[in-house]
Amino acid sequence: MAYRIQTIEDVTTKSEIGLGVDLSFGNPGIFKTLYTSNDQAKANIRNLLLTRKGERYNQINFGTNLLSLVFEPSNDNLKELISAEISAALNFWLPYIVVQNLEILNVDDDPSLLNTTKIQLTYTVDGFSTDSITIIAKEDSSTITIE
Repeated sequence: MAYRIQTIEDVTTKSEIGLGVDLSFGNPGIFKTLYTSNDQAKANIRNLLLTRKGERYNQINFGTNLLSLVFEPSNDNLKELISAEISAALNFWLPYIVVQNLEILNVDDDPSLLNTTKIQLTYTVDGFSTDSITIIAKEDSSTITIE
């Protein structure tokens, strides 16, 4: 028996059916419901990058050491370490994410980024849609923002 394969739209038509939740707080009902695979992929990347290795119960290898690396003193191989950390985590935990471009900027590249590391990650979800995430780590406030 043959099956007909058809493409369906990525957006759920019923508002009460979601693909997952965004783990950021402050939304009505605590967590924001996600209705597209792109939104869920972005939430998964954010969760992976902001989780420190050893922080997640029974999954001690889940996450990255990114939070420690971005606040290290800038040197020649820091960008390579950050890039390797992000790439290794994405390849292992989220293999459906294909990194198109990973750009890491600091004060050496842009003088306005004093005490700041800016990471621009452009990715594709299974080769269908391209999106990007910007990570900004500011040493003066010891915070990391993901946009």
